[in-house]
Amino acid sequence: MKRIIFALLILSVLQVHGQEIQWVSRVIKSSSDLGGKQYSSRRIVGKPDVFPQAGDSPNAWAPKNAQDGHDFIEVEFEKAQTVKQIAIFENLNSGCLVKVMVGNGNGKYKEIFRNKLDVTYWKEKSKEFNRSYYFSKKRRKVVKAPEVNINPGIEYAILEEPQENVKALRIVFNFKKTEGDKQIDAVGISDNDTKLLPLINSTQELENLAAPQSVYSSPNNFNLDALVKNKIFISMYDETENSKIYTLEQKDNQWTNLNLVSPNLNKNTSYNYIAAITKDQSKLIHGGKPYNRGKTETGFEFFKYDGSDYVFDKNLEIVAYNNFEDIATLSSNKDASILILGVESDITQGALDLYYSKVKEDGTYSFLQNLGKNINSANDESSPFLCDDEKVLLFASNGFSGYGDYDLFYTIRLDDTWKKWSDPINLGAKINSNSSETSMIYDSETENLYYVGYKDDAYHIFKINIPKNLFVAK
Repeated sequence: MKRIIFALLILSVLQVHGQEIQWVSRVIKSSSDLGGKQYSSRRIVGKPDVFPQAGDSPNAWAPKNAQDGHDFIEVEFEKAQTVKQIAIFENLNSGCLVKVMVGNGNGKYKEIFRNKLDVTYWKEKSKEFNRSYYFSKKRRKVVKAPEVNINPGIEYAILEEPQENVKALRIVFNFKKTEGDKQIDAVGISDNDTKLLPLINSTQELENLAAPQSVYSSPNNFNLDALVKNKIFISMYDETENSKIYTLEQKDNQWTNLNLVSPNLNKNTSYNYIAAITKDQSKLIHGGKPYNRGKTETGFEFFKYDGSDYVFDKNLEIVAYNNFEDIATLSSNKDASILILGVESDITQGALDLYYSKVKEDGTYSFLQNLGKNINSANDESSPFLCDDEKVLLFASNGFSGYGDYDLFYTIRLDDTWKKWSDPINLGAKINSNSSETSMIYDSETENLYYVGYKDDAYHIFKINIPKNLFVAK
């Protein structure tokens, strides 16, 4: 299946060569809007980020009154251009386009297309892109999701005569034409009739990697926590969905000898996990402690190594910490002076977002600061892993175009503010599948990436070699 996907992506790259293509830069108005950050009409801005997987997503416009039969959206592009094709990416129950009107940006429109639908039903082309598995916010547990008939499609308006000086569109729908909820992912225009297709933002070098190896598997759900020399720490769930911390030891390129760590690190009732270990291994950050919201408490604790075991040192405190969930994901730099957290709060872009915080002179940490819209979508960004160079950040997301539900991505820090990051790059089809991948560790010495994936009814630690020089901004 992955070969077919990649061939499709190459085909689309070849097709767009020489085309003048634009995606919506601004929404002027719409007939209805759910408002807020998720599902709003503003989510139609930019390239498709729900396709090719399609399906329900807060990254798409969901009309509030989708069964009224009188629905429209007016959108604008960065600059005026000649238009031969309009492509409308409908990720739920497609086939409702009525007409397209064009304008030069002065608020006036003329009709140039009506009822001559050319719909590519995406389910027929990529029916294996079903979102069979998803991660809940509680430690990203993989569970089986119900099958739904989502009928995604791309509606193409191919014009008989090209239209010049097009700066804006008014697109009219009748969402009563098909059953079920409606969502629009993106709208693109082109100066020729070569059909626009969704692209996954990856690189050829990542596609050329050797296949990953499974080095450990278990029927129980677990997460990768930390790697220390020849020992991996994992947090594994039991039948009551509580987690405890175990270690695995490396032997003959496999990870074996599962052992429960000391009671000091497994004292919490529900959740126990290691969020980060400093480079010198003198201290670690332990997660899952119950805490009082609205204060500086975070549920994370510092443990220090006393020569034989890790023992409690102090609570990790962040000014005005706010988290809708009981737990969060966290990564740190070598000395824990910088933290990267995956948190959902009232200041997120949508759901789980990535934030950073710096240590202060008193040992507490500063306000969480959002890493920005370039990284954080209306959906989930979680499981951050900051590499040793403090430049490359790996994370899991279901908010960008990918191969399944949660995919693994990387981004590059562009300056010292910790607020400017490169566009997220998908780690490619060798790593990401039509299930979910998350919870990763990158060993900069061996240049091996370890991550958790779900395959053949089991959870696996996969290992793949990724040279550091492949992590570049695109």
